[in-house]
Amino acid sequence: MHSLGHNPLMWVVVPLGRWMRHWALGLAFLVILAYIPWMVGRIGAFGHGPAPPGDIVSSIPVSERWVALAFADGPSTPATTAILRDLARYRAHASFFVVGLNLQRHPDWVKQAAALGNDIETHTEGHINLAIHSYSQDLRDLQQAVRSIERVVGRRPHWLLPPYGAWSADALKSARAAGLTLVVPSAGEGVRQDEQHPSQIVHQVLSHVRPGAIILLHDGPLSKPMVEALPTILHLLRVDGYHVGSIPELWRHRT
Repeated sequence: MHSLGHNPLMWVVVPLGRWMRHWALGLAFLVILAYIPWMVGRIGAFGHGPAPPGDIVSSIPVSERWVALAFADGPSTPATTAILRDLARYRAHASFFVVGLNLQRHPDWVKQAAALGNDIETHTEGHINLAIHSYSQDLRDLQQAVRSIERVVGRRPHWLLPPYGAWSADALKSARAAGLTLVVPSAGEGVRQDEQHPSQIVHQVLSHVRPGAIILLHDGPLSKPMVEALPTILHLLRVDGYHVGSIPELWRHRT
């Protein structure tokens, strides 16, 4: 049997030599330890959390018959009250993309929408065209919009619906810096503001609906025809086997 004897140096050299024979395994172990926080973060980003900031989402692939409703421009009177009533009646939820300046005028409606299980996201602070402003101007507006929602609702938004559907490379960069993901619904999934008859709105929505769609409606001064059409839309979607929810709900059901 090998003995270390009475040489103190051997008590260091021999174990060190044994460890060095397995240096590659030890190095690999240290690398794995270093990457654990990064891997956990990626799992959170692509697992149950929202889409990574700076991405652009037009629709969300789902395995079931789910669609998301999104209302832009509000809150406003009396449209928001009617929308919340009809959503509650059909046990449906929606994402409300609010304008910060409107939010300051009607905070109670936004609180009520959130209390009913709806999702509150941003449509910028001042309804600005992000595509024609500089990066610093866009970022300043978006950061203020985030603060406005956080102050009223108690949580920060994750999704940004750009006014007029307009965005640019600088707008995308500013959204990423503000921690926001752009929502740009596919063509045909946004109802035109100048639709004047509820039946036209119902037809437009149902002719473009498909699993994973984000249906964009409006919550503003010109929204009376949409408000009249909403109960029919919700009813026919239910008859066709669709679940209607907010964008985060649709995201949680993605494939």
